Amino acid sequence: MSEWLSGRRVVREVLRGSNREVHSIWVERGATGQALDEIRVAAEIRGVEFREVEANEFAGLQISDAQRVAARCGPFRYRDEGDLPRATGDSSVLVVLDHLEDPQNTGAIMRTAEVAGCLGVCIPKRRSAMVTPAVARVSAGATEHLNVYRIGNVSNVVRWLQGNGYWTVALDGKGEETWSQIDYRGHIALVVGSEAKGVQRLVKDRCDYRVSLPLRGAVGSLNAGAAFAAVMYEVVRQQTT
Repeated sequence: MSEWLSGRRVVREVLRGSNREVHSIWVERGATGQALDEIRVAAEIRGVEFREVEANEFAGLQISDAQRVAARCGPFRYRDEGDLPRATGDSSVLVVLDHLEDPQNTGAIMRTAEVAGCLGVCIPKRRSAMVTPAVARVSAGATEHLNVYRIGNVSNVVRWLQGNGYWTVALDGKGEETWSQIDYRGHIALVVGSEAKGVQRLVKDRCDYRVSLPLRGAVGSLNAGAAFAAVMYEVVRQQTT
């Protein structure tokens, strides 16, 4: 089974990453730019076919906003729950997504997690947005460099993380602690729920901390991706100073 990833940044990162087999690169004839030059070089290094095709043939792929380049790839390679890393060294961060079904939020969180140097992202096997081409596109290709773990029961994973050296922190709109009051130095697992339902009560109750962000406007909430980014960079600040 194969799927198409598109967009210059995503195609470049899928060639640089190791989470998929890449079968071929299609570029619309006449397309130019530095990103395409980098894609050509990366394809050559990996031994991937680089095809220049006519505009009508490329259009036949029926990919919207492809930026005139696409990669035919194998399925995304997930890690197993049994491969979750135990806490080692001075500090680290894992992300646990509690049934996020929105690809926009999932992709945004993965982009932030990769840029911030997280060990990986955990996604439940059911009722969750997986690493689809849409998620890869929103993440700007960050998915191709992340360890993504498919997990079963979120509460059980939180318990395992606690037993293996992690402090677990749930992002919760009604959390008792303000996001900046927690000591994030050490090994942290950030648990993020869906925008609609938040973190499940059982999971939330099991976590060591439940943190909230102060909100002053009329809207009353941030989406999951924005809330995660705010907390994630407080974690980075504390762990690097």
